[in-house]
Amino acid sequence: MIKLVPEAQQQFSRRLSILLLVELNEVIGRRTIADSLNLSERIVRNEIEQLKQLGFVTQSKNGLSLTDNGRVFLSDIHRDSKNEQERLVLQEQLKNKYQLRDCIVVPGDATVNQDTIIHLGQALSNILNRVLPTGENILSVSGGTTLSKVVSHVSKKVAKNRQFYVVPTRGSGSGDLSIQANTISHTLAQRLNGETLNLYIPEQISSSSQELLLEDPTISNTVSLLKKSNCLIYSIGDATIMASRRGASAKEIDRIKESGAVGEAMGVFFNAHGQIVYRLARIGLYIDDLHNLPCEVLVVGGSSKALALSAYLKMVPQQTILIVDETLANLVLKEDTL
Repeated sequence: MIKLVPEAQQQFSRRLSILLLVELNEVIGRRTIADSLNLSERIVRNEIEQLKQLGFVTQSKNGLSLTDNGRVFLSDIHRDSKNEQERLVLQEQLKNKYQLRDCIVVPGDATVNQDTIIHLGQALSNILNRVLPTGENILSVSGGTTLSKVVSHVSKKVAKNRQFYVVPTRGSGSGDLSIQANTISHTLAQRLNGETLNLYIPEQISSSSQELLLEDPTISNTVSLLKKSNCLIYSIGDATIMASRRGASAKEIDRIKESGAVGEAMGVFFNAHGQIVYRLARIGLYIDDLHNLPCEVLVVGGSSKALALSAYLKMVPQQTILIVDETLANLVLKEDTL
């Protein structure tokens, strides 16, 4: 918007400055506004006419004053500014408490607000633009409901001066195809005009089957590329829900519950203290690989994941960049109430 109409930013700032002056003084003359803002009276007169037409100000012989619409508008501006400052504080608190590389907090609760998903996608785009080098990049991406929605909102501008290989962190599980890593990596590759390699293997397999499958050149090459990825994009989930999605047997699910697991990430289940209590055998990227990758972006949304995120942050690698919604961020910082 601003690039298309660069004068719009200047005009917005000018009109907002006039409204703030009127709010501060209650009644103020045109010449005083011009002197205070170092603007010509002609410019101020034109802007005042526009503000009058918008219904934000009214003019009398004593000067300019705000209308009810003007007061409501400024109230919204002040509230948005306050909310932004509060999110910046949350970011610093999370970053410092858990020794994160960086943290971005977006407005809302992803569980109930579609706009929050869009904000998460925009934040992910900004992070990728900031941390990824120009030229060739290998992205690894996990599955999950959150990422299946978020990657659709990654900006295509991230692809400028970059070439992408996008690789799923694991094979296919049971259930909804749209939330599986293969599907999400394909969607992200399309957004970034890149290439994708799939892992068409069962997510959970025995050790003997694992060795046999890794003899396949296509599978072994994909896994090798995974280990070389310069950025991982992943999420976490509730332990019981994720065990079912991973195709765990009834006996395994019982063991996971008995172990006190509250969350799952990259095939491992962890308790409220951030301790790994159960692992599922799989081909792909393991939790241990995270410490060898240059960058990890953890995207988590929705208040329902508060307990899982609070636990996982106790074991998260320090090169992690966290992108989280505001509701969830507040809950995690108040973990004693979870």
